[in-house]
Amino acid sequence: MLRGAEIVLQCLRAEGVDLVFGYPGGAIMPLYDALDGSGVRHVLTRHEQGAVFAAEGYARVTGKVGVAIATSGPGATNLVTGIADAKMDSVPLVCITGQVRSPLIGTDAFQETDVFGMTLSLSKWSRLVRSLDEVPDVIAEGFHWARSGRPGPVVIDIPTDILKASREFPGPAKFTPHARPSDARADGGFTDTIVALLQQSLRPVALVGAGAKLSGAVPELRTLLDELNIPAFATVHGLGAVEQQARYYLGMVGMHGTRAANTALHETDLLLVFGARLDDRVTGEPTRFAPHARIVHFEIDPAQLDRVRPCDLPVIGDLAETIPAFAAELQHHSLPDWSDWRLVACGPERAELDPRGLAQPTIRFLDELFSRLPEDSVVIADVGQHQMWAAQRYRSNSPRGFVTSGGLGAMGFALPAAVGAQLAKPETCVLCVSGDGGFQMNIQELATVHRLNLPIKMVIVDNKYLGMVRQWQQLFYKRNYAETDLSDNPDFVEIAKAYKIHGWRLNESAMLEYPVAEETGELIENFLRSPRPELLVFDCHPEANVYPMVPAGAALSEMVFEED
Repeated sequence: MLRGAEIVLQCLRAEGVDLVFGYPGGAIMPLYDALDGSGVRHVLTRHEQGAVFAAEGYARVTGKVGVAIATSGPGATNLVTGIADAKMDSVPLVCITGQVRSPLIGTDAFQETDVFGMTLSLSKWSRLVRSLDEVPDVIAEGFHWARSGRPGPVVIDIPTDILKASREFPGPAKFTPHARPSDARADGGFTDTIVALLQQSLRPVALVGAGAKLSGAVPELRTLLDELNIPAFATVHGLGAVEQQARYYLGMVGMHGTRAANTALHETDLLLVFGARLDDRVTGEPTRFAPHARIVHFEIDPAQLDRVRPCDLPVIGDLAETIPAFAAELQHHSLPDWSDWRLVACGPERAELDPRGLAQPTIRFLDELFSRLPEDSVVIADVGQHQMWAAQRYRSNSPRGFVTSGGLGAMGFALPAAVGAQLAKPETCVLCVSGDGGFQMNIQELATVHRLNLPIKMVIVDNKYLGMVRQWQQLFYKRNYAETDLSDNPDFVEIAKAYKIHGWRLNESAMLEYPVAEETGELIENFLRSPRPELLVFDCHPEANVYPMVPAGAALSEMVFEED
């Protein structure tokens, strides 16, 4: 005979779970009571949002399912932002919440919320458990949907009386999805069609998104791109999928993408999309996105097709299968010579940054920082200007080496996500890059970092503004900096000290000379090589901006540069 809580934990172990993140409370207390001896390690964060972001960080760098646990009511509602974030960015996640006793559901009992209804549109699959008998089946099915197809978040809400009840436990369940008509797929001739489109094309390009990483098809993708030898670029979630040194790679595309990538995408006549949902931050004004191009869209989720602009050929399926099929067909055909197009698209006149941009102290600082990171490091960026600077300057070939909240753009993501990433990869250097606004949203997780002695390297780009909002206010709202002034920020070095974490400070004046002074380089080196958690505050100019920038409603070709 086992209690429901013990059954839950045994089912988690059967799914390969040995680490979960959470915060206890009344309705979930039976599960916490059963943790000892379960084989599941629990990491106590200091806020439920910290728990769900940490679970995301763990999932994003490993590809495994992250697990977050919270109690009913406010515990569950505090998970909602992370659940939405996981849905937008296709992160495999299972959130287990306690619920009030079954007879009290619907009575507005203490700390009761309709978790199922509240998360229905934000989760890939969700279930309110109604009996102890169904617990094994629900957990098995939940993990299946979290992992399968396009990954995403699952919510399992369990009343506390079910966690306390006992029954004989024959063992964890296995889930087999019901047979159903397959989704519409490209017919077997899709490879011939793509080859024909390539042979007709004068200016083909490739756009790489997160799908290449989620499918595990990065090696196959790199081989294919080498064979095609056409200009290629990545979304923010696709960074690291294409080899940085490839002669055809043009960097990140989109609102703050490189000049070369955005221009090539605007001029192309054939766009090959590999696992990207083509959201507005990538496309600019949809009606003027790739205006001359036919679009071939490789995608596992049919719901992502034609959302911004109709594609000419959908290739539905796992990229781990469709990319090799395409590559095999190419072996039987000769392709046009696109050397003139590559010369234009990758030419020096389309340098990735205006030369004056390289003199910006924050960019120099990030370049210096990134150049000293081990190749297998993980960079986790929060949301804001620092996020885009970091994405622009990221130069690693590690497919899961750059992590950020992309689709939702959730400030406060980076610090707790770094906790999950460091626990997943204890021997890896994890660099957390935040802004002064976002860092304060989950600053309490410094306690988690200290308690676990995680050697995370935390950087705060401190411009004393909500920088990205301020930039828009400067450029489009006549410098009306309404409620974005953070000049009363605390001393973050002293805050770190209060959490028993060592802190450093570096002024942007240290980055004005190039190469940097020996003492500055030594400071950065000591910061990165420390075996302890460290925090470094970089004092950034309040009106430093991220360029290039595509204004709202503009085409990708209508980038704004500093001189504009």
